[in-house]
Amino acid sequence: MHSSLPAAAAILVFLAFPAAAQERPDGAVQPLNQPVTPAALTPAAHPFAALAGNWTGEGMIALTGDIRERLRCRASYNHAQGSNSIAISIRCASDNYKFELSSNVVERNGQLSGRWNEAAYGVSGNISGRVSGNRISAMAQGDNFTSDLSVTTTGNQQTVSMTPKATYVISVQISLNRRVRSA
Repeated sequence: MHSSLPAAAAILVFLAFPAAAQERPDGAVQPLNQPVTPAALTPAAHPFAALAGNWTGEGMIALTGDIRERLRCRASYNHAQGSNSIAISIRCASDNYKFELSSNVVERNGQLSGRWNEAAYGVSGNISGRVSGNRISAMAQGDNFTSDLSVTTTGNQQTVSMTPKATYVISVQISLNRRVRSA
């Protein structure tokens, strides 16, 4: 049963605050030669910001019995500025299958957690994982479903890979591109 094909996303946030001054042996503070600009003091944008937007693409679902079908997919990632959470909606369809996944994921110190729901099959569960650079490694679990999940985002391109365990779905591979609005 391909009850849930979740794709969630999160990336570790690195905050950089440069040293603005240096203490001398006599206790006085000496400014460094490089000026500190307001932008240098501003924390980096949350990694979910890199996922925000509408994405489209295609992929492949592989089932037992050497069955493979091409998927057409649309995804939407909604991230509120200043938030450490993201709402995800992914819809994929082939000639014989479709899934409609929604998920809410929270990132804290590089760890992610949340809930997912698949509407077409009426199943749901938890998602948890971690982030390393631009790659998310997670596990989605439900009552009768477990799947490894990998999401890699580079600019306006994203790959999603799911490997369910103990179901007739062997794998799902999706390549997405962010739809960029023209000016």
